[in-house]
Parts: sequence; structure tokens; C-alpha cells
Amino acid sequence: MIENYNKNLSGKTKKPLVIGSFFSFIKKIVQHRGLIRSMVERDLKNRYIGSAIGIIWSVIHPLVLLISYTFVFSVIIKHPLGPESGTTSFAIYLFCGILPWMMFQETLVRSSNVLVEHSNLITKTLFPAEILPVSVLIANLFNHLIGVSIFLGIILFYLQNLTIYVLLIPIYLFGLMIFALGLSWIISGIQVFLRDTAQVVIVILTFWFWFTPIFFDENQLSRVSKKLVFVMHFNPLAEVVIAYRKCLLIGEMPTWQGMVAIYGIALVTFIVGGIFFRYVKRSFADVL
Repeated sequence: MIENYNKNLSGKTKKPLVIGSFFSFIKKIVQHRGLIRSMVERDLKNRYIGSAIGIIWSVIHPLVLLISYTFVFSVIIKHPLGPESGTTSFAIYLFCGILPWMMFQETLVRSSNVLVEHSNLITKTLFPAEILPVSVLIANLFNHLIGVSIFLGIILFYLQNLTIYVLLIPIYLFGLMIFALGLSWIISGIQVFLRDTAQVVIVILTFWFWFTPIFFDENQLSRVSKKLVFVMHFNPLAEVVIAYRKCLLIGEMPTWQGMVAIYGIALVTFIVGGIFFRYVKRSFADVL
């Protein structure tokens, strides 16, 4: 009877084993939220350690970026925009598109070496290594929200066309976050075994940047090739950038197909990344 019970039990648990282990993995991360907060605070302090004005640099950096874009594309290179862009200022148009990209890029680049940088914690203590990419993501989220706040101020006082669609930004931001976190788990895990991974990521991000409609829009790309537009919609960053511009500049509802594409790819990446990290984590102590 016990043998039959064990057989039935094993038969019932085999299928959900991977999914169950993934939810257990996520549950542990939630349980360590206090430690994550401490890691985020430490990360933000270390970025500006020894600085006279400290975290105020988080405000100055996006402002300087916007001012430089305004000077280059208003004085040196005059790039005309159509009425469908939501603004005649290419600098504002560019800044809106580059905000989500900067958060995504910074998260992946910083996460690629985060396990190696904290090798002492991982090898000498029972430290939950999976929270390190999470802390990097949240620290970058802080800087991203500062940039978005500055941009909202520009829209209110300069363009004066802020619409209710701005409330959709958190939905697209969350999709971007889980996509970035899934990739961060994969990249940081591989970097432990192959130390050239971080350099490969930088190269890939360079190509990825130019395949994301930051310096151009979908209409310009369609004049070159409609096939490229079709392929571009499989790029979650492209959909996020398009959604940001529609919500913040144009004032219209992004397409539901775009949201499905973002969350479809993001959730798959998030789950695969979590399962992969949980699998390779057991070998970290032998390599680091």
C-alpha cells in the first residue's frame, strides 16, 4: 500500500516539479526582500561614495543628457518630425525613447559581473545569490523613475499635453523589468563559468540598440522594409519604446498586440531565467 502511495505521489509530482521549483525560487526572493532593500541602498550609496552632492547626481545626469540632445538636434543637426510624433522637438522624442533603453542596458551590464563581484558572499556564506540581479534592477529602477519624473515635468510645462494614458506606463515598465531580470539571471549565471560573457553582452546590446526605434520611428523603418518592421515587433524593447512615446508624447492607447508581445516574451524569459539560475547556482561555489 505504501509502495502504491509512493508511486502515485511520484507520478503526481513529476510534472509540476520544474514549475514548483520555480515558484519556490520566487518565494525565497520575496522572503529576502529586507536583504534586497539593504543591497539596493548599499548599491546606491557606493555609486556616489565620496561625492559632495551624492544622489543628486541621479537628477543631474538625465538633465545633462536632455540638454545635450536639445543642443545637438536643435542647433547642429535639425531633425524634422511629423505631427504623428507628438512633438516637434527631436531631443524630447529621443529622450522619451532612450529612458527605458538606459534602464534595460544598465541592468544587463551591471548584472553580468554582479555574482563575480560578490563572490566572497556566495562562497563563504549561505547567501541567496539570486537576489543580486534583483537588487541591481531595483537600483536602476530608482534612477529610471527620476528620469521619468523629469520627463513628466517637461511635458507638463513645455508640451502641456499630458493625457490619462500616462497611467499605463507602470504596466509597460513592469513588463520591461521582468524581461530584464530574466535575462540578468541568465547572463550573470553564464558569466560565472565564462568570463567573456560580459563583453559579449556589450556587443549584443550595441546591435540591439540600433534595432530598437530610438533614433527613428516605425514609419521611417517601413519605408525601408516592411519585413524589418514585422521582425522589429518581436523585439520587446521596441514595443516598450513605442508604448512610452504613445503614452507620454502622442497621447493615444498603445496596441494590445504590443502589450501581448512584451508580456509573452518577458514571462517566458523570466521563467526560463529563474529555472536556469536555480540549476547553475549549485555549482557557483566550485567556480567562484
